[in-house]
Amino acid sequence: MKCNQHADRDTQLLVEDAQQKAEEYNMEARRCEGILKRMNLSVGSLSQAGVISLRVIANLALILEVRDTSDTSFLLAMRHLEDEIYKVEEARRKEEKNLEMLMDKIKMAMVKQSHLKKAMDVLEQKAACQQPETEKRTKDIHFIRSKAKEYKDKIHQMQTTLQTLKVDPSIYHNSLVKTSKELEKMQEELSPLQAKLQTYSSLPPDLSSIKVKIEELKVKLADLGNEFNKRIDLMHM
Repeated sequence: MKCNQHADRDTQLLVEDAQQKAEEYNMEARRCEGILKRMNLSVGSLSQAGVISLRVIANLALILEVRDTSDTSFLLAMRHLEDEIYKVEEARRKEEKNLEMLMDKIKMAMVKQSHLKKAMDVLEQKAACQQPETEKRTKDIHFIRSKAKEYKDKIHQMQTTLQTLKVDPSIYHNSLVKTSKELEKMQEELSPLQAKLQTYSSLPPDLSSIKVKIEELKVKLADLGNEFNKRIDLMHM
């Protein structure tokens, strides 16, 4: 509604301006007519060239939208028209410059598009060549994932079974490896003790201190042997 009201006011102003110009033209026409009457001339008495000149002046006044047909009004109107022409020329030059810039950008974009198309063609060719290998790797990945899931399910099932049977954790692989290392260490400790025992056994039997030492070694050797046997039995369970 407000836009229509503004448009109506603008239209009314244009109408009033046109009416004012029409009145001014009528006044100028009556003034010219009065001059012609005082000179005993009428429009009908003008020559053809005069009528044509009068029409040209009238049409030019209408085109230039001057208030009267005085030289000043025509000169001012022509000056204003020249200014408008200059502005139009300036705008045209700017548009031409912008158009040239756009054309350069379009050419660059077309070159980039051509390069990208070539790169895309090369990639598509490589993809076509690598398609069988890619499919094979995809199948291998699916197979590996399937087997991994299967093994994981089996491990979970075995762990559940072990928990149900209440299996001693000492027979697990990690425990057996640890026990084996301990046995190797005990064997390393037994070897020098056995050699030392044999040395003491070769001494004369009447030495009481040596006998006590031998007995201590025998007890220690027996303890180590029992521990060794227990570990071996545990590994065989």
